[in-house]
Amino acid sequence: MERGSQRETAWRDFLAWTERFTSGRWVFRGLGDDAYDLLPTVGRSKSYSSTSELAVLDIFRRRLTEFLSSTEPLNDWDALGLAQHHGAPTRLMDWTSNPLVAAFFAVNAKGRGGNPVLIAKSLGSDEIIQTDVDIDPFSCATGFVLPRFFTYRISSQSGLFSVHSDPTEPILDHREPARADMRFIIPVSQRNYFQERLFYFGFDAQRIMGDLDGIGTRLHWQYDRAVGLDVVR
Repeated sequence: MERGSQRETAWRDFLAWTERFTSGRWVFRGLGDDAYDLLPTVGRSKSYSSTSELAVLDIFRRRLTEFLSSTEPLNDWDALGLAQHHGAPTRLMDWTSNPLVAAFFAVNAKGRGGNPVLIAKSLGSDEIIQTDVDIDPFSCATGFVLPRFFTYRISSQSGLFSVHSDPTEPILDHREPARADMRFIIPVSQRNYFQERLFYFGFDAQRIMGDLDGIGTRLHWQYDRAVGLDVVR
């Protein structure tokens, strides 16, 4: 099979895979390499300690007042969600209800040379944490939370978070044979092609980031690839 046919087949297979998940109960995460586990950033360190995790959040909270205009007090969930959103290591992990958003992250994230992978998870109502009841994110069970601070970026990514009672334990093993249908592997050789197809579907850095940094990142990618510069987008 010619290379062009291979990549087109991979893209069609991906679109067919997304059609399995038409109800609102499905959430998705994209990984840059299928060797990665479903761990939040704070739990990926071999030297993880709860003391260091709490110190990170404490420092973040103290510095927040320099940048937020609102005087409304933030609870621990609010502070944790903002810390995650702005790149601090937390026990939260990003998911999306849109498989195309997950695909964007999968093919644009750094990997170890393996294949990018998408994971679908069915989300039950009992897995949604009611943050007004479970007010302490450090003592609640593993589950999912909806961000209260819906910045444009979180909204454009159709985002939500999983919270991990033990940040060093994956929320699930996506490599289990029983989960084969809930996983889509993108051949690493097709990473660039998937980036281009997602771009023409409107899923690019501008859409995902939703700010001037996103526009700049998108244009940098377009310039390097010579993609889409002959039309107004």
